[in-house]
Amino acid sequence: MITLLVIKKTLKKVWTWLKHNWKVPFVLIAVLFLWLGLRKKDVAKKVLEIRDASYKAQINEINRSHEEEIKKRNEIIIEYNNLLETLEKEHEEEFKKLNKNKKKKIKEIIEKYHNNPNELTRKVSEEFGFDYIEE
Repeated sequence: MITLLVIKKTLKKVWTWLKHNWKVPFVLIAVLFLWLGLRKKDVAKKVLEIRDASYKAQINEINRSHEEEIKKRNEIIIEYNNLLETLEKEHEEEFKKLNKNKKKKIKEIIEKYHNNPNELTRKVSEEFGFDYIEE
């Protein structure tokens, strides 16, 4: 019976001490877990090396992908500029042909109606969409 009372008294003292000094056992338990966990330094080091290698591989893949996208974009820009240049040349040639045809048509109208200025004016305005306004 005395042993039970002694155990009870000791547990109360321990409980009171733990309430006021809870940080000490907490730190001791944390240190114990860290010591047990880090005893195998090789395993932790290997994990860090694998993680580092994976990170470097991901960065290299991102950089390669970015360079590939830049290359494709530049090719598309060059193709666009070439196409734009070709279209501008074609437009200029068509415009020159159109001007030649207009000049030819105007020359024909002038030769046909050179004696009649009113009819010449009416015919040119009809042919080319001008509005003739008499004053």
